[in-house]
Amino acid sequence: GITVSTELVRICQKFLGLALIVFLYVSQQINLANFFYYQYVMFVSLSVAFIWVMERSGFSLCQGWRINREQIKGYIKEFCDYCHPLFMYALVAFIVGILDRWLLQTYAGSVQQGFYSLSYQIGAICFLFTSAMTPLITREFSIAFTSGDLPKMAVLFRRYIPLLYATAAYFSCFIAMQADKVVFLMGGENYHGAILPVIIMAFYPIHQTYGQLSGAVFYATGQTALYRNIGVLLMTVGLPITYFLIAPRENLGLQAGATGLAIKMVSLQFIAVNVQLYFNARFLKLQFMRYLGHQIVCVGLLLAIAAFSSNMVGKFSMLSANVVMSFVVAGVLYTVLVTGMVYWLPVTFGMRREDIQSVMTYLRNKLLPSV
Repeated sequence: GITVSTELVRICQKFLGLALIVFLYVSQQINLANFFYYQYVMFVSLSVAFIWVMERSGFSLCQGWRINREQIKGYIKEFCDYCHPLFMYALVAFIVGILDRWLLQTYAGSVQQGFYSLSYQIGAICFLFTSAMTPLITREFSIAFTSGDLPKMAVLFRRYIPLLYATAAYFSCFIAMQADKVVFLMGGENYHGAILPVIIMAFYPIHQTYGQLSGAVFYATGQTALYRNIGVLLMTVGLPITYFLIAPRENLGLQAGATGLAIKMVSLQFIAVNVQLYFNARFLKLQFMRYLGHQIVCVGLLLAIAAFSSNMVGKFSMLSANVVMSFVVAGVLYTVLVTGMVYWLPVTFGMRREDIQSVMTYLRNKLLPSV
């Protein structure tokens, strides 16, 4: 619950890291060995700072740490029961991830590997805006479940999951429609072949957000075995699909390279997330089809607005000639139109009319306190 203090510490750590990198650059000491040392310094400094914050907040690590043998056995058993499925899940995910990249490298080569890596990193940018909420929502789910308050868990799920999904979709849909400009700005002309993988992978963080937040229910309720079973089954099925999409035609494949792997990642992510959603909806007594329909409608509307914004800006030759200018103007127009959609159709962002009115009142009080 001391997230504000710890996030401030993280920000300070990032500035420390920036200062160290600049110092190494200026002194011409950037090499692999010093980079490893840099990582250790950053990790140790963050750990020490966290301990300092905990001590100041009344959660001392030096108090109450002595436990008897029976308590040790109980904690070990609880830890193993909870974490063993997660360990197996992480192990399978690691192996499958390595094999996916190995197949791409073997059958498509380094160029396609670079295209996929760029598309994956661009997609990860969209996920940054919602990933910070996952630990907080997990905490709230855990508190509600420990209290036996399933209705509160359902309220939290209904209130925040669609909203954060729509937030991720807001960024992803715009990136998908502006993929050519994003690739040019981040990779240059040599990465022109990455445009299609970027378009596809732009949709990956949308359901990655849903997966993280929906997975919080499994973590909070201790259903880690079910979480593992869903993930391991789909990852195992996905491996031969990767081969089929990437392998050359003489080996009975489609030879789709980075595009094929992107298709596999997005499609399996969509299936996995909705299987998890089905079990969570049943557990919390929510309507599964309502949330499935929201996913499709929300993305469809945002894609339509993003496409309209891009086409409108493209009609002006003065803007379209400048990549940065056209990207910024399209983004502003897109944001204005989405804001209007949220105001008139708040349900598309998982919100209610009362939520919009409360936000407007808050902004009015902040901007015009004397009125």
